[in-house]
Amino acid sequence: MFATRYRLLYALLLGGYSGANVLFMEALGSYGLPVAPAYLLGLFVVVVGLIWEGNLLIEKSLPTLTRWLPTGLHPLVPAFGLSLPVTALATAGPAWLLQATRLHLPPAQFALGLKLLLVVAFRINLFLNTLNALAYANRQLRRSQVEAESLKKAGALARLQSLREQVNPHFLFNNLNVLAALLYRSPDEAAEFIQQLARVYRYVLQQQEKDLVELGTELDFLASYVFVLRTRFRDALDVRLDVPAHLRPRFAVPVALQMLFENALKHNVASHRHPLRIELFVEDDHWLVVRNSRQARPAPPASSLQLGLRNIVARYGFVSDQAVRVEATETSFTVKLPLLFMSE
Repeated sequence: MFATRYRLLYALLLGGYSGANVLFMEALGSYGLPVAPAYLLGLFVVVVGLIWEGNLLIEKSLPTLTRWLPTGLHPLVPAFGLSLPVTALATAGPAWLLQATRLHLPPAQFALGLKLLLVVAFRINLFLNTLNALAYANRQLRRSQVEAESLKKAGALARLQSLREQVNPHFLFNNLNVLAALLYRSPDEAAEFIQQLARVYRYVLQQQEKDLVELGTELDFLASYVFVLRTRFRDALDVRLDVPAHLRPRFAVPVALQMLFENALKHNVASHRHPLRIELFVEDDHWLVVRNSRQARPAPPASSLQLGLRNIVARYGFVSDQAVRVEATETSFTVKLPLLFMSE
């Protein structure tokens, strides 16, 4: 609030209004203070202007100052605390200057006038900081609304991307070919393949409105997806899933693991001579790690990894303070997702 472009005009109006109120209440006469109205109005305008600019300086310095303050302390608390000595200096300085150059009041009268001026100045400072707190709360509310909309959009894009990958002609054609082969070779395996494929589609459709799901639910979905992949790629794909059972109640962003597996297959060669290895494991009970070997295709696909990975990073950024970690070496590509509690 203090950085508004019209702050000088607001300070002028507030100072003039405050001085006019003192004159209207005949406070000077009541306390026997022989001060000309013009001096009083000018003094209030200067004091209010200095209080405003002092609070603006505190607001600009607050990001640096809060580094030295206890964690969790609301930034408006130290800001208000610092505004008190600033208000005292902004009031006493101009008053003393006016006394020394124009008024020449007896010490007792000047002390009384200064006390009255300080009382009004501290009330003005409290009023300004209250308005600033309301403006701060309004900004935070708008920011949370924007973040909520962004999260909803990112989640919708992720689900759309996942569903699009699974209904695109290549995905359907490949899996229908697998199914056709299984029907002649092993009807029981074909039935299981159909069931697992149906679970994949059902899960994506069921999670459309969710920002977080239990890790156990996500892993069950991933198991169905991996079954489809293993049936299709056979020995060309080496998938290893190792997530302890006690972590299944934790939470994860839906479809994120499947998108990472999808990207690994999209950007790497998988063959019987050189199987593509994809690992899912937990690190330090805090990170869900997806690592795949790097066997890059000669010509990367038109739809790059960046869209899916950026989406995952953005979605985790909305629901957790811990950022997604990406590590790439010559032989492996690793993505670490924070394991979440519902309270995060």
